[in-house]
Amino acid sequence: MLNLTSTQLTNSELPVITDNYSVLHFDEYPILFTGTNKYGNKIIGSFCDEDDETNTLIYFTIIVSDKDFSNFYKKKISYRELILNSNEIFILEKNYNNKILKSYFVPISDIPLDYIPLESSFIPDKYIVSESLSYSFSLKGKLADFHKALVDDINSINSKIYDYLNESLQTLNIFGITSKVFSQPSNTGSYRLNFDINFIPNPQLNFFEVDKDKVTEFINQYLNYISQTLPHEKEDFLNNHTEESEDFSIIQNSFKEIFHSSHQEPVSTVSDILIDSINNVAEKLSDVSEFMKSNDSFNSIEVGIINQGQFLSNGTIDSNYKSIVDSKLLSTDTTDEEIKVVSDETPQNYRILVFRINSETGKGGARLYPDSSEKHHKIALTVHTNKKDLANSIFTESLYEDKVVDVMGIATSIDGVYKKIECYL
Repeated sequence: MLNLTSTQLTNSELPVITDNYSVLHFDEYPILFTGTNKYGNKIIGSFCDEDDETNTLIYFTIIVSDKDFSNFYKKKISYRELILNSNEIFILEKNYNNKILKSYFVPISDIPLDYIPLESSFIPDKYIVSESLSYSFSLKGKLADFHKALVDDINSINSKIYDYLNESLQTLNIFGITSKVFSQPSNTGSYRLNFDINFIPNPQLNFFEVDKDKVTEFINQYLNYISQTLPHEKEDFLNNHTEESEDFSIIQNSFKEIFHSSHQEPVSTVSDILIDSINNVAEKLSDVSEFMKSNDSFNSIEVGIINQGQFLSNGTIDSNYKSIVDSKLLSTDTTDEEIKVVSDETPQNYRILVFRINSETGKGGARLYPDSSEKHHKIALTVHTNKKDLANSIFTESLYEDKVVDVMGIATSIDGVYKKIECYL
């Protein structure tokens, strides 16, 4: 038996499941289960032992992060790993009517190894949450806690979330994938805004078929990185520190896996694509964050997915997001009398390598090579289409073939550093 002492007793309500109770494995008693406490914390618990002398059942419960809870449901981490990664564990003593009689808060180091779950203690297969592009945004605070919201506030945030998701999909342009974001009805009795993302190959492009599971996995990691991890990166991150970040490297490798899935070598501009795209998507998410300060209906948003009726959270976005991430994004140059800004008076010939372009707006990003060396400047690209189709243009040729091309355009430099170019079809 476990050697529990009176000094380990606790009256904490943290280990008590009050909502979203789900039994994942049952054999006479609940063997493995999940839920949330009154504070919204995620809990995973398990049957530990039965004491015939006191007619009580012993259970383990641990409080896990939203990320670990999600990964547990995706079978990316075992219950054993979660326990061993914890410093302490709650041990509940219950009667046969499931009433908690005593609660203990015990260091993991005090738990005998015989009581630690096996290495195979993953979530049962029938409960695994597969990678999905269906997202739910749960509005929190103010009127939303009373299941109410002003119509104008809902319309505005719905549009801003759409812009955020749609911007994230521009990263896939390099693969010739056309994506669409669909809005779904809110859940009854709650203010959850639901969105589905669908993507289809562009029939105008002769591209190898990419693995859709790889695309889905990337988009999920990418969105989670921007909303939950980017705020914790170093100051001036996108300008100078991406190569030092293990989390950025994971996103980069996931993006490269999409190329490998279609038997292609990743383009040379993978890092440029991601840095530019992360910056743009984070700016759209900042718009969502800022709106929380000015509306009367909610002040934070919990982001997750719905699986078998249960909301699985990936984390929360609040009104502080913009103020935190602004210092991580690409710096924008301001012009004053001391800064020398030079723009071409007429179109000139330039060598560029396009790494991002929006086929509808003509806006994107490129490398500009001012001479025959490999030295380049990363610039903003605008292509004025004059209602012509960008498909099969020299710009999409550069993008899809990872090819430096000659174009005519009006470039602008600041203190000798090229910053943007405007071209015409």
